[in-house]
Amino acid sequence: EAACNLPLGATTFWWDQPEVRARWSERKPGRLECAELVVLDEPIWQFVERFDLLRRCLWHGSAEDPRTNDLRRGLGAIVRALPAGAMTRSAVLAHADALDALLRGHSDAISGTTCVPIGHAHIDTAWLWRIDETRRKCVRSFATALRSIERFPGFNFLCSQAAQYQMVQEESPALFEGIRKAVKAGRWEPNGAMWIEPDGTCPSGESFIRQIVHGTGWWREQFGASAPQRFLYLPDTFGFPACLPQIITLAGLDTFITNKMIWSGTNRFPHVTFRWRGLDGTDVLSHFTPGHNYNSEFLPNDLVAAARNIERQDQGRVRAYLQPYGWGDGGGGPDPSQIERAANARRSQGLPTCEPMKAGDLCGELHRQARASERWGEPLPVWDGELYLEAHRGTYTSQRWIKQANRRAERLLRQVEMLAVIAPMSRTDERALLAELDRLWKTVLLHQFHDILPGSSIKAVYDDARVAMGAALKRLNALRDAGLSRVRERVPASGEVVFNPASTAIELDPSGESAHGEARIQEIPECGVSTVRRAKRDRATATRTTLTLGHDVAEFDAQGRVRWVERDGVSCVARDGHGLNELALYEDRPRRWEAWDTDREHAEKPIAITSRPTITPMVRGGVPMLRIERALGRASRIVQTCSMRPGESFLRIATHLDWREERTVLRALFPTALRSRSVRFGTQFGWIDRDAHDNTSWQAAQFEVPGHDWMLIHDGQGGVAVLDDGIFGKSGKLGAMGLTLVKSPNFPDPTCDRGVHEFEYAILPVGPDPSSVSIEAEWFNNPSITVATGRAGAASAGMHPVGIMAFGDGLLEVSAMKPAADGSGDVVVRLVDHSGAPRQVLVSPSMEHRDVVPCDLFEAPIAKARLTPCADRDGWWLGMRAFEIASIRIRRARR
Repeated sequence: EAACNLPLGATTFWWDQPEVRARWSERKPGRLECAELVVLDEPIWQFVERFDLLRRCLWHGSAEDPRTNDLRRGLGAIVRALPAGAMTRSAVLAHADALDALLRGHSDAISGTTCVPIGHAHIDTAWLWRIDETRRKCVRSFATALRSIERFPGFNFLCSQAAQYQMVQEESPALFEGIRKAVKAGRWEPNGAMWIEPDGTCPSGESFIRQIVHGTGWWREQFGASAPQRFLYLPDTFGFPACLPQIITLAGLDTFITNKMIWSGTNRFPHVTFRWRGLDGTDVLSHFTPGHNYNSEFLPNDLVAAARNIERQDQGRVRAYLQPYGWGDGGGGPDPSQIERAANARRSQGLPTCEPMKAGDLCGELHRQARASERWGEPLPVWDGELYLEAHRGTYTSQRWIKQANRRAERLLRQVEMLAVIAPMSRTDERALLAELDRLWKTVLLHQFHDILPGSSIKAVYDDARVAMGAALKRLNALRDAGLSRVRERVPASGEVVFNPASTAIELDPSGESAHGEARIQEIPECGVSTVRRAKRDRATATRTTLTLGHDVAEFDAQGRVRWVERDGVSCVARDGHGLNELALYEDRPRRWEAWDTDREHAEKPIAITSRPTITPMVRGGVPMLRIERALGRASRIVQTCSMRPGESFLRIATHLDWREERTVLRALFPTALRSRSVRFGTQFGWIDRDAHDNTSWQAAQFEVPGHDWMLIHDGQGGVAVLDDGIFGKSGKLGAMGLTLVKSPNFPDPTCDRGVHEFEYAILPVGPDPSSVSIEAEWFNNPSITVATGRAGAASAGMHPVGIMAFGDGLLEVSAMKPAADGSGDVVVRLVDHSGAPRQVLVSPSMEHRDVVPCDLFEAPIAKARLTPCADRDGWWLGMRAFEIASIRIRRARR
């Protein structure tokens, strides 16, 4: 089977030749011009392949290299000896021994570098084709790989992405059974740990965990002990957050492998094999394939270049490397010539020593050589922090709707799981819910693929994604509503019943004079439910330039920009002559990858915003608001409603954007009067500080960076934070912060981001202690939900199945509170420190339970003793490192 389809509305690439562009302009670009049945003469074919390999070595050899001169003389002698004109089979094979001797060369000149060639087919789950086409691509490529395994005894094949195996199982059960046999025989390696190769920027930390849980779990279910997972393999993901080393280790993996960092446009990443250190200090051995290509044709020049990269970058500390080879994206994986080249290179002088082995075994060799280097006093270099790709910065923003849908789905999944613990069901209903959540998680994880979620696919992919994600969100909302209904049935409505999904309790002073939101009670517990009563609201006023709520004030200029904000006695001020939330338009025409990239030069091409805003003050429900509407660009309009709600510490900015521009970026800027050498950004499972200056090329390259939920400038005395509900493109330089709100490229989807968008962000004044910012950001993103409203009265007890008291400042995130996946009735809680310092945590289950034990990401108990009973309270002490991820299992009494 073969396919040649129009790219569904995509134009050709910038590197394509004119004849390629002309072909794709035809209605039917694919033409089958010839089909032949042939009988392959195996010895002659092998002779030709060996000759071709040596010919390529000669092309790329140095005139000063004795091996090059040996090849020139040897190949020339064979050519001269062959008869002119029609050559007979016997005449050719008469020189086979001479060709083999030339291939081997001198046995004492064997390379000290070991190349591990692995057959590979990297298939983008969607990109310039839809997921339905990927299903067919996988069947074709997997069938080709299976035939190659049958034909070539020394050939092994690696393919990651468990979701693609499930596609093949559904499309062709017979083919999948053949794969199962090849896996059992050790010839086919299903590895890489994750369900899909996800984007590294937008998914939450919990999503990364579920990628491994669902991917590794599926492989365990299908292949058992034949498919052990040792390494995380993400060859094409656009950068990697600093939480990953800890997640990799907690999943029982010990190696990380990628290729993509070679795409950095400013600085060359300095290492091949090194230790990557994460937020919490966890190290994982990491390997960047030095051949710089996961679709290699296995050509001699690539092998020689890889060996040179190892010596230049790592000084030969570890002289083993992975070289995936084969046609990707439906090309069928390794072709026979590539497989034969890999076999011939195994015994060819002048090339790295090619040793066929499984990728998992290569990991063992990398670790062995690393330990040997350390014994010699040369430990591997350490890279501390995120792996920032100096390219594809536009993927933080393109197709913002799917980023928003993903964020909503992540939050709904967490809430549905949490409500199943707060208001439990029968064991039968719980198992049915777990099965449905498994399917929903896999839908969300699938759409986190690194060309879907980043916004770099064609329109048809997003048409399909709107249907799939829309259905998932609809079902998740229904499941959450069902959970809230169970709560409603169990809590007497003696006031307002409120569900707080945030990780931190909403604390109020005993007088009931302040709160998060309008409810006035003493506390709404974290991940719990309480009934509350209302109290008298503060006086609210609104004018064209001022909002007031009690003692809180926000002032605006005539353009609707924020001059200063004071809430809870803490204030922040804009830089002189500027305002916070200053909107800016820029022309956006990247040199190469339009949806992928945002070039540094875009800031040099601002588009003036000349329209005057229409400003309307109002007070609704005791909330002062300022509605600011204005035209943008050629045909767009934006409406922003700034408000100060009772109990909140920030100025909320709700945005309705009707975007009709093309090749244009809209940003919100926050120039402050603060002097700080760094800006703090929220990230998955923590935060990182990035330099606010451009002293080096490494710092200058970070003009646009990814971030989650918040960013902060702080000078030690006070600061300004910007909170957001899923806006991932950010900047922080020279006392100013920025949010990239929307970007509208024309390729590969010419309709990208045109239409209506709704989102929120907020300005938070920060006092001397910045540790509260992550807590405020979580409240902003996980607002409490009113479950029911009853008669007025005193607040009554609610539902709080697991009390979590964190000692020390800063957020302790509850990234998951869920029924155990095995349907046992146990409860799993995952905690993540955001304080950046060691702390003690008291875990107090209110449900009947046998004990509380630490567990791994797959919810299996860990023998290591980490929890100790509290002597004077009902609960268990858990000590946590800075930024540690800790999973615990509350084992219920067996019924």
